[in-house]
Amino acid sequence: MARTLPEAWRGPLLAGALASAVFLPWLGATGLWDPWEPHYAEVARQMLVRDDWVHPWWESAWFFSKPALSLWLSAAAMGLAGVHERGLPPGSDPAPPAASGLSIYTEWAVRLPGALLAILACVLTAVAVGRLVSRRAGLLAAAALATAPFFALMARQATTDVSFVALMSSGIMCFAVALWDDRAHRRAWAYAGYLLLGFATLAKGLLGFALPGAAFLAWFAVSGDWGRLRRAMLVERVRGFPVPVGPLLFLAVAAPWYVVMSLFSGRDDEGKTFAERFWIHDHLQRLGSGVHTTTPGGGFVYFVEQLGYGLHPWVAALPGGLSLLARPRPRDRGAASSLTLLAGLWLLVAYALMSFSATKFHHYILPAVPAAAVLCGIFLDRLLADGVEEHRVALLLGLVALAVVGHDLWSRPRNLADLFVYNYERPYPDREIAELHPGAALGPLRLSLGPRSVMAFLFTAGGVGILLGWIWRARRAAAGALVGVALAFGIWVSWFHWRELSPHWSQRDLFWTMLAKRESPAEPVAAWYMNWRGETFYSRNLVRQIQDAGELREWAGRSPRAWVVTERSRLQSLRAALPPDRLARVADRSSVKYYLVAVEVDHATRDRR
Repeated sequence: MARTLPEAWRGPLLAGALASAVFLPWLGATGLWDPWEPHYAEVARQMLVRDDWVHPWWESAWFFSKPALSLWLSAAAMGLAGVHERGLPPGSDPAPPAASGLSIYTEWAVRLPGALLAILACVLTAVAVGRLVSRRAGLLAAAALATAPFFALMARQATTDVSFVALMSSGIMCFAVALWDDRAHRRAWAYAGYLLLGFATLAKGLLGFALPGAAFLAWFAVSGDWGRLRRAMLVERVRGFPVPVGPLLFLAVAAPWYVVMSLFSGRDDEGKTFAERFWIHDHLQRLGSGVHTTTPGGGFVYFVEQLGYGLHPWVAALPGGLSLLARPRPRDRGAASSLTLLAGLWLLVAYALMSFSATKFHHYILPAVPAAAVLCGIFLDRLLADGVEEHRVALLLGLVALAVVGHDLWSRPRNLADLFVYNYERPYPDREIAELHPGAALGPLRLSLGPRSVMAFLFTAGGVGILLGWIWRARRAAAGALVGVALAFGIWVSWFHWRELSPHWSQRDLFWTMLAKRESPAEPVAAWYMNWRGETFYSRNLVRQIQDAGELREWAGRSPRAWVVTERSRLQSLRAALPPDRLARVADRSSVKYYLVAVEVDHATRDRR
């Protein structure tokens, strides 16, 4: 007789399957988004090209702005996929991947490590919440994390943020089990937590341990249960001597690369050493005075909008999750109450820290998302157990939040894309996406699969379902409506909307057009007045960055035909800077941000001369 799957495994396996279904399909179907993805991907590729996995390199100088873990993972995956050739290879094969030297698995290789870490975070969330609250709560919390647009879309982006947040939340979940699950092998769970936080620190920096450390410290201070600190395995007796085994494990993972780089004497393109760039500029100045941000200033409520958009439609459960914090007494030491309190403090610490930072981007609030997902999962579990009557006020507030945030997203769909881009003023492809979904007329209505139509249908259906559940006191209807719309919205955002947006934030298709149309590998490529990183990665670091008219004229005059990538707004300045006998013809206008321009000899002008 076949053995059945242990019940304790079902929730985590289902959570992993759900996260995989949301994050992985078509992961490599679109180009890398400017500027962060191709930037880090090129640094990772240079590790293979230069055979140097210790000292990161970008274009023509050392790169010190980010730690090594995410770069190592992408470099290893690209090595397996064969993405390591230097420059555009010879030949004129018209098939874009072959012509560019790119493996067809390029984007898969760059993005897959972060997606796998995000899946791990969902699985460990299901495990920890399942052990400390209930298996149903664990699965609901994992579902909230996997389908929240913020996390689902960041899991598809090869950035240091997703690696950091996934590893950090995984480490927190391990420590939660070690602290509050009396059945657990505490030493193993605590050691796993130290290792995961070590990797989180190697992925992002001091936040990898400072943020979870602050959250746990706040929990101990509020609960007063300092005796439970022994379960964290900070110090153990080895042969009669106290040894900080757990912290040593953390340091063994996190410290060596930072020590080596802090002693390294190389300097980046601004003349800064690693210590000056990473520790002072990218940590202290980013937090205290602000560096290189497109959103200067911003008060304490800056991230409220971003959390709302990034958690939608789970915002309907967030008021209920926050209301749970007022229910347990601070010194209630039950496992469920302890985890609820930790999630609330985690959310508060992350929000406060990012709000006080002088440098702000929308995605900086991502570390708070797993905490919010845990609160949402626990609240829905309580709703299903207690009934609607006990939580009617929280549900009503959730309906209001669902309506307000849903209306904002419906009226301005770009709010989703802005969660994980750099410049919030860049053109948004409203018209281009609308043209992909002409729809069909049904009386006065037009049915379409465009963003606004999909959002209107899903949010209305979810809101009506929750409202009817509230009116009829039908807890399963209310919870089921929210979970159903969240699954549908998360899959639509990840599988469809993200793919439709991608051509307008990536230069991959422009380079594929160039490589398919060029007649000789000797035809050079330049970038005119831009440094969006994608041009460097997709040219294999052979692009010529030009911002001087004289340099452009000299460069263009060397070849009968050359190629230029530029922003649409700079096309006229490009044409004005070219020699009189050169003609600029737009060869690819598929992106709302960029043009691919073929610079060719103008034979009519030359003949007149």
